[in-house]
Amino acid sequence: MGDEFEGQPGAGPVVGPALRIGDGAARPPGCFADRPLPSGRIVPGRRAFVEGKPPRGASVRAELRHAHIVWTMALFGRSKKPVAVKPAEPEAKQLAPAPAPGPHGARTVEDQRDWICSMIEPLMPFGMNLIDASGLNLCEDLLADGDLPALPEAACDGYAVISVDVRDVDPRTGAVLTITSDVHAEASAVPVLVGHPMPPGADAVVPLDAADVIDGENLLVRCSVEAGANVRQVGSDAADGTVIAKAGTKLDARLLGLIGGAGFDKVLCRPRPRVVVLALREKGQLSQAFEVTARQHRDAASFMVASAARDAGAQVWREESAAQDAAAVAEVVTDQLIRADLLITVGGIERGADGLLAEALTGLGPIDFSTIALRPGPVQGFGLVGADRVPVLMLSSDPASAYTGYEVFGRPAIASLMGAEPERATTQVRLDAPVDGDRSVCEYVPAQVMSTPDGVHALPLTDRPGSLGQIARCDGFLVLGEGSLSAQAGDLVDYVALGGR
Repeated sequence: MGDEFEGQPGAGPVVGPALRIGDGAARPPGCFADRPLPSGRIVPGRRAFVEGKPPRGASVRAELRHAHIVWTMALFGRSKKPVAVKPAEPEAKQLAPAPAPGPHGARTVEDQRDWICSMIEPLMPFGMNLIDASGLNLCEDLLADGDLPALPEAACDGYAVISVDVRDVDPRTGAVLTITSDVHAEASAVPVLVGHPMPPGADAVVPLDAADVIDGENLLVRCSVEAGANVRQVGSDAADGTVIAKAGTKLDARLLGLIGGAGFDKVLCRPRPRVVVLALREKGQLSQAFEVTARQHRDAASFMVASAARDAGAQVWREESAAQDAAAVAEVVTDQLIRADLLITVGGIERGADGLLAEALTGLGPIDFSTIALRPGPVQGFGLVGADRVPVLMLSSDPASAYTGYEVFGRPAIASLMGAEPERATTQVRLDAPVDGDRSVCEYVPAQVMSTPDGVHALPLTDRPGSLGQIARCDGFLVLGEGSLSAQAGDLVDYVALGGR
């Protein structure tokens, strides 16, 4: 290529080799020449630089590695003396004031959940294809810009007719119509398929099972058919200008079908939150056998949490780390923040603010460890880490504690990112067996439910508290609120369904 002038008159800049003042290499003819633009303006060539006459807006340096770019910038009226403005340093985001302890000395579940969600901002919405929006929450009201359907449609396979020809049919004798391509002739019938527009003039459809074809040309109708029968009228699904979906509605397959039928191919939604679940191994693994056992225990918790986050609509990555010092843990966390809207750590919080995880995260942003009036999983951690202050939720490595902590705090955090309601709906069920409570904490007891003629009944799974088997078999949690001592068989208690079954 050489060092020839990059580009032709009227062309944009082309990145080429650097030009150094003093280069002794020969130059092709015209490389120092001024370049005329189509408008008649003359752009100084390289000779101006070599001779110490820089064009307007360019800078003279001992080494002109990006001269062609600088020259082009002059065409856009760049100031001769650009002033570099240092961007203002963003104010470091701090944790909101922590909630006060409840009546029994620990923060209540509700206060902790509201506190966490108050520091999580919903993601910015953008337009996305309908198939990608499935499971997300709509961020705008959608109005029909025309009637749906726009024309009368057949609601079943059959024959389109004029109702006056078949409204008084005697079932014993029937009525004979002629099968044609239109209904303008008296006593005629036109074959139609479900969803197809009605032939002009037809106002009813005779179902296939209510008629018999005779000789391939005539139709014997065996019952009366009134006007409008088996016809979808104009605007029956959505009238012009009406709201077909409200902001905040979760989009499922059925609603997306209606939206697509109304002519929309994109909708405004918040994207799926990016959630990284990081399993942290602990010190003290003295033997290979112990290491395998402990690892399986932690993996149970992190896999459950990661899967539950995906069920909640998030895009999830699960990672694990065996880092054993604070600097290494901090590096692992920092590496994950680039792709995380929410980071959930599993393990490393048993010692609270005195543990390895707390030491690692302290230098990355404000964090908080506290005791919550919750069983299982009373120790919980939360923070805002990294330059973007990514929310991080810190859970126990115990499977029951981690899963409960995720359901109580993690799922609401994901819902907040999606702009959805942060809490699961609570219903009441009738106990089939007694369950003990503790006045000082809010207990989440796994249970199986069944529907009966007198309502929904629940069987508490309390034979092996905190076991993986109980969590795997349960349909949801019985919620014994703080201050509840116990509940007897036949009592109504609050219940949160986990879904997915």
